[in-house]
Amino acid sequence: MEQTPWRWGEPGAIGRILAAARQRAGLTQAELARRLAVSAANLSRIEHGSDLRVSTLLEIARELQFEPMLIPKNLAPAVRAILEEQKGGAERPERGRFA
Repeated sequence: MEQTPWRWGEPGAIGRILAAARQRAGLTQAELARRLAVSAANLSRIEHGSDLRVSTLLEIARELQFEPMLIPKNLAPAVRAILEEQKGGAERPERGRFA
């Protein structure tokens, strides 16, 4: 199972999530920065937890194939549970099936 590079709600977690997604996509900071028309230094600061504008977050997220959305706080635990189930589900064999 893939190690999660962050904990929910942890300071700087968004930057680590974006950095991990960039790496999974096989992109360097310089390549992603070029695609976004920002400096690599700025992208590095963002990945290390610097504050960023919502518009910048949306641009980076969409370039990395995320669909940003706002979730009501009371539904966040259910959404997290679904995401964890989906992440782990691909590695577990289905029950009730013969090999």
